[in-house]
Amino acid sequence: MNELLTADKFRYDIQKNLYFSLASNYYAVPIENVIEVMKLPYLDYPQNMPNNIVGVLKYNNIVINIIDIRFHLGLKVTKYSILNKLVIVKTDESMFGLIADDVENIVDFDTAKIENLPFSAENKIVNSLYNINNENVSILNLYALEQALRENTNKSNVDIQSLMPDDSNSITILKERALYLNNKTKDLTIKNTFSNNMYVSFYLNETLYSIDIKNIKEITTSANMIPIPCTPDYISGLITVRGDFITVLNLKSFLNVNPSTYKNKSKVIIINSDVFKIGFMVDDIHDISGIYENDATKNISNNSYIKYEIVHKNDITLILDINKILEDKKLHIEEK
Repeated sequence: MNELLTADKFRYDIQKNLYFSLASNYYAVPIENVIEVMKLPYLDYPQNMPNNIVGVLKYNNIVINIIDIRFHLGLKVTKYSILNKLVIVKTDESMFGLIADDVENIVDFDTAKIENLPFSAENKIVNSLYNINNENVSILNLYALEQALRENTNKSNVDIQSLMPDDSNSITILKERALYLNNKTKDLTIKNTFSNNMYVSFYLNETLYSIDIKNIKEITTSANMIPIPCTPDYISGLITVRGDFITVLNLKSFLNVNPSTYKNKSKVIIINSDVFKIGFMVDDIHDISGIYENDATKNISNNSYIKYEIVHKNDITLILDINKILEDKKLHIEEK
């Protein structure tokens, strides 16, 4: 038997990164440093707040600083909206949040193709670049940013509160998000926060599923799908990602869920596998967050592709068993 599309035996030295957009620029942080991605909640503004932060947020029973890296890079800062995101990150000693316009993707960076900037110093916030689809992505040095926070090196005179949404509807939404965040994290501990159990959750129709981020190579769009003649209905086609052909699995058909059409903003989650070059088509990415020890879990016996049903953030999410999917005989084609 031959696999549909096998992976190369040679593997590059890679670094998995999350990259996000902010005012038409792109920035990346190592996924191992990411705790959670969320919609912007209401931020507090203590008196005598240092001018290198844009607010503070109670997260997992501690108060963390929220920053906009444009202040530290000398770039113009525009007004925020309820559409902004927060990327919560950690270093060895602290946590803080980065404001983003949107989270674009999770991508494996080939370390040999990372371009170090000339005269880069250890304390520079950006000291290397990576090219994705002809766009330069600035790789953030979180430890240098942490040091800048401690030293209060940014001397901006901008009135931070004037940048926040000030209409009553937006303020209500931001406060509801902050209340929800406080309720979901009030019983969590710092030990939980620094857990490595990170999951990407996504929708198939209205049902929420999750995959351990260790099983994900990257996330991309389903644009320019190439149909494959004479293949089962659970094979959507091929996409190309930086020269590689990726077989795209119609996950709805494969899991025997309601085979409705995918949404316009559908994504492809490319699986980290030594066997297949394969991606799962999903309706939309929901979030990236930790699955904590005190989440209620139970085994699901009526679907072999699902390991657990977990109550997380007041939602029920189904954890997929990636090994079971990749081992399934349906992903092999008999030679004629």
